[in-house]
Amino acid sequence: MGDTPALKPLEINNITIPNRIVFPAVQTNFATREGFVTERLLRMYGKIAHGGCGLIIAGCIAVSDDGAPSTNVLRINSDKHIASLKELFAIIRENGAVPAAQLMHAGRQTLSAMTGHSLVAPSAIPCPVMKETPLELDNSGIKRIQGDFAKAAGRAKKAGAELIELHGAFGYLIGGFLSPYSNKRTDEYGTDKALFFTEIIEKVKTKVGETPVSCRISADEFVDGGLTLDETGKIAPRLVKAGADVISVGAGTYASMNHMAPTMDMGEGVHVHLAKGIRDSVDAPVICAGNIRSMSYANDIISGKKADLVAICRPQVADPFFVKKSINNESVVQCTDCGTCLFFLHGASAVSCPQNPEL
Repeated sequence: MGDTPALKPLEINNITIPNRIVFPAVQTNFATREGFVTERLLRMYGKIAHGGCGLIIAGCIAVSDDGAPSTNVLRINSDKHIASLKELFAIIRENGAVPAAQLMHAGRQTLSAMTGHSLVAPSAIPCPVMKETPLELDNSGIKRIQGDFAKAAGRAKKAGAELIELHGAFGYLIGGFLSPYSNKRTDEYGTDKALFFTEIIEKVKTKVGETPVSCRISADEFVDGGLTLDETGKIAPRLVKAGADVISVGAGTYASMNHMAPTMDMGEGVHVHLAKGIRDSVDAPVICAGNIRSMSYANDIISGKKADLVAICRPQVADPFFVKKSINNESVVQCTDCGTCLFFLHGASAVSCPQNPEL
């Protein structure tokens, strides 16, 4: 199966990804309260790497304490976090995958009760799901958080991440600045809604050099007044011009959660058309996501030039050997779309999966 499109290597700057299958960043809540790697995280990511996935993006790693999306998230806002992340990235690499780090700030889509800090956002508008009114960031706050992203990227590279992803999707802080749905500012960060993100990319690139930078965006937010492909098709080239080496395409915000984690009844590859739209607008590899549950469909996406890499999340949570089993035509433990992995929607403390009790 060496000629199978999804199994072909992809070179990006100074790295070679052995195949086109990505395990995207997912908030597991498996870290310690202080944001350190645990044995459970090492086991989960190690198995998925051993299972044949080409690129594994560890996430969602908070760059600032006021931007933590949940209680037990990985953090990278201090040098003290480097050592445990180094162990995590080493496990991924030793098992055959390229290790990557997704850096994020939750903005208004968290709670001060979880972070211990006031929420911050581009505008003082509450997330309709979380319902807590954030403080509008002033210029010094903007520069602080941009600096946090840059310093976090340097730490991630030092820890051994071979690709850095900046989370600008799903309505989190960067995505909040991008969108007219959540950014009502009248200053330069409101008149040019991509400026906050492009400045972060430029600052990050000064820290990581040739290490590839991926920018994750919601190509369509599926909310009234939010981003659509018309806007993001213009934003994506600006991100590439600022230094992005990869564009990772998702969809939705907390107010359109079904598009963040689409269910089976929404159809196969529900957002592939968005990835294709972004791919047509940029000269950079594109990652697609959203109900891609088989290697055969991943092959169709790659061969059809709809995306360059395919993110497959829940099927690899259910069966960490999904890729190798698929290659060898072995039976795969199927994700049943039960939603248990979306722990935050059910009041659970962390990710779990009835199909994978050893998770």
